[in-house]
Amino acid sequence: MSTPTDTSAARRSAKVPRTTPADLLPLLTASVRAVLTLLVPMVVLCVLGWIASVRSTSSLAAVARVGADLWLLAHGSSVAIVGGSVGIAPLGLTVLAVLSSRRAVRMWLRDQLEAERDVPFWRGLGVFAGGYAVFAVLLALVSRSGVGAASLSMSLLGGFLVAALGALVALWAHRPALPAAVPAVVVAALRPAVAACAGLVGTGALLVAVALVHGRSEVLALHEALDPGVFGGLLLTLAQALLLPTFAVWGLSWATGVGFAVGTGTSVAPGGTTLDTLPTVPVLGALPTPGVTPAWAWAVVAVPVLVGAVAWVLQSRRGRPVHGLLTRCGAALLTGAGTGVLVAGLGFFAGGALGHGRMADLGPDALLTGAAAGGEVAAGALIAVLLGRAWTAWRGTKVVVTMPDAGGGAPRKLL
Repeated sequence: MSTPTDTSAARRSAKVPRTTPADLLPLLTASVRAVLTLLVPMVVLCVLGWIASVRSTSSLAAVARVGADLWLLAHGSSVAIVGGSVGIAPLGLTVLAVLSSRRAVRMWLRDQLEAERDVPFWRGLGVFAGGYAVFAVLLALVSRSGVGAASLSMSLLGGFLVAALGALVALWAHRPALPAAVPAVVVAALRPAVAACAGLVGTGALLVAVALVHGRSEVLALHEALDPGVFGGLLLTLAQALLLPTFAVWGLSWATGVGFAVGTGTSVAPGGTTLDTLPTVPVLGALPTPGVTPAWAWAVVAVPVLVGAVAWVLQSRRGRPVHGLLTRCGAALLTGAGTGVLVAGLGFFAGGALGHGRMADLGPDALLTGAAAGGEVAAGALIAVLLGRAWTAWRGTKVVVTMPDAGGGAPRKLL
């Protein structure tokens, strides 16, 4: 015999038709639309720059392949060139690719909801990201030439990750609940880890903004020395703006104390700056002056610790509650570990080669930066846990004061 609960559940399931494979097919079209939304403007800008450059001897097909390679670089692929490779991702383009994927998936989601169909979270995410990744591999094959060739494996993996992130953001409201088998200590660390990573990226962006303001005269001097013209200046400024998120990750690495390289044998860190001849890129004029950095610069390492503490306090209360001091300390350590993994991933995208020779080493060391960031965030989260425990114990302490009875009776206890 069916219960009222079973009957109501059956009615709800009858009102919402189950998703069929035909409902998922539009996600493949959406993945192509997401790719073209960013790829076409990239190719058009490259062609316009080629038209404006009177000294260029490249063919139109070669210029179009440059636009495709830039798109692939934004998805974490490395491009092999004569004598070296290019592996630094313009993370500004990566952000635009994520937003393009989010928009395409939201259009499909709107159609699903208007038709009162179910929203399959994992299947939808997989179909969209898989189609996007296949298109990235096809683009890497088409854009290959004797001058440059993008990595097929990294194009596949990077395309899948970028598309999956955009789809995840679009479908977040329809995500399934975490399995009950996932330990509470792991769940409690997820939100603080993401919040801490976002806080560290914000810290890096703030450091880059301060450096640009401080070194604005050098940046403007390099820009004027290039004499790019009006249209060339606009393209140069746009290209550097798309690299600003990449530089924010460099600033994050500097804040952790690890620092980053701008060429083989160079280092930019709180302990000092060692530079060699730099490429003529105006924004690099904001780099610190070579030499020993003042000792107070090491105080910046306290910022990731503070970020870890704030992230724990603000975000841990919104997740599944954890009880017990040891359990909370374990969640704090997992927060640092999760942050370290995220930061290491960002460092991998923001570092790499830019040609051959001295420019074969640019950006942060992904593993060292991730380890340093993870340790500092874990320390901040542990401090927040212990201070919270001490505060709770202090507020819960009862002080017993004994007052003598004026009538000669037994003394009274006042709490």
